[in-house]
Amino acid sequence: MLGFLVRRLGFGLLVLAGLSMASFCFFASLADTMPSGRPVLAEYWTWLKGMGTGDSLQLLTEPAPTVLNRQPTTMLAALGHTVALLALAFVLVVAFSIALALVAASRRGSVLDGVLRGLSYLAWGIPAFLLALLVQKGLSSLGSSAGVGPFRLAGWPGSCPAGLGIDSGTFGSCPRAGSGLTYVASVFCYITLPAATLAVGFVGLHARFLRSALLDTLDAPFVSVARAKGLTERQLLRRHVLRVSLGTFTSALLADFGAIFGAAMAVDWIFELNGLGTVLVNEFPIDNPSPIQTYSVQLVLLLTGSLVIVSSLLGDLALRVLDPRARSEL
Repeated sequence: MLGFLVRRLGFGLLVLAGLSMASFCFFASLADTMPSGRPVLAEYWTWLKGMGTGDSLQLLTEPAPTVLNRQPTTMLAALGHTVALLALAFVLVVAFSIALALVAASRRGSVLDGVLRGLSYLAWGIPAFLLALLVQKGLSSLGSSAGVGPFRLAGWPGSCPAGLGIDSGTFGSCPRAGSGLTYVASVFCYITLPAATLAVGFVGLHARFLRSALLDTLDAPFVSVARAKGLTERQLLRRHVLRVSLGTFTSALLADFGAIFGAAMAVDWIFELNGLGTVLVNEFPIDNPSPIQTYSVQLVLLLTGSLVIVSSLLGDLALRVLDPRARSEL
């Protein structure tokens, strides 16, 4: 186990080093010169050493202007906004994927099974950014430009969103963020619709994946023995089949974190959550970038790569814990 962790962490550090060097050189090539006038690799080495001393991490706590919300935020705060969005989206994906897969597997071949499978294909086929725009347009027409009931269509507690999606204009009110439990409740109201939008496609994907895993397990010999002992289909699914299938489901879900994170960046920008997606869009260097743009995007990519590597490691560990058959392979 320890050897496995060491190997995976070492490999992850090598991947991060390669990613940071390639992205640093690419963005530096867009600029006329480096800030210090030194060669790119020498500047990269200075930046890399600054990661250990903390000098290169100062941008995490410095204001990172975001045009959409017109209120400066720090990259550390933007990371927190994105993590909150991802956390709620993951909860929704897990809950609805398990529920839909259990219903579909227990009624294999029925009309309900066919309808759920069709809806799963449809949900996975709609890009997250397009669904986000459709949700905003549809709910704004049903409710108001600010939201539906307590759920907001754009912004973050205490921020003034610039409009809906790609629309122009501003909202008239900018409610206070509050503090303590009031702030937590406000955050939940702001991220519920974005998280649900982000989760829809991945529920469609992973509900189908879990359904297939459940059906494969239902055909296993030990399930026939359990049926012979008098267990009902519902008892089989919940007590035995689901537990066996959860290992591969959890591993696949965490391995898909990169795709979920990429979709979250688009959803974050459209719903104006002031997260990493908003920072990346506004700071992305197109032509002759400033040093602050290069270093900001560099940090965003480094944070993204770190989260993907950690999620991949957690997926392997979850598979080892939930599926004893995989322990000998790690």
